[in-house]
Amino acid sequence: KVRVEQLQARPDLTVSAGVRRFAGDDATAMVAGASLPLPLFDRNRGNTATARAELTAAEARLAQARLDAAADLAAARSQARSAGVQASAAAAGEAAAAEAYRLTRIGYEAGRLPLLELTAARRALAAAHLQTLEARLARVRALAEAARLAGKPPFGA
Repeated sequence: KVRVEQLQARPDLTVSAGVRRFAGDDATAMVAGASLPLPLFDRNRGNTATARAELTAAEARLAQARLDAAADLAAARSQARSAGVQASAAAAGEAAAAEAYRLTRIGYEAGRLPLLELTAARRALAAAHLQTLEARLARVRALAEAARLAGKPPFGA
């Protein structure tokens, strides 16, 4: 658009040709003409400046979109790392709950612990397993979002 407006400032050569009839002499003549306007006062500066301002604004919007995309990608990668740490912690908690359940079951089978303790340990193990699954799901979702923002297929597919 800037280029078009700059070209509008150049003078346009206009050539015309035609036929003219003179009624008094009953004659016909060929007429030709040329004109070249000289842009002394109007050099289309206003329209050129407007086009340049629109170009600058478009470049600024593009830069903003690139920065937003980079920030979103960085946030998604950070969230994926955080979800990975949470998944590791949840897996360690599940392992501890499994060991606690195993020891509680041994104590119950030996007659040292009541059934209430065994069911509480089993509930804690189930809760820890559910927390591990939720953490892994959050990690997978975060990795998929990071891959989407990076423009890559998720999980290297």
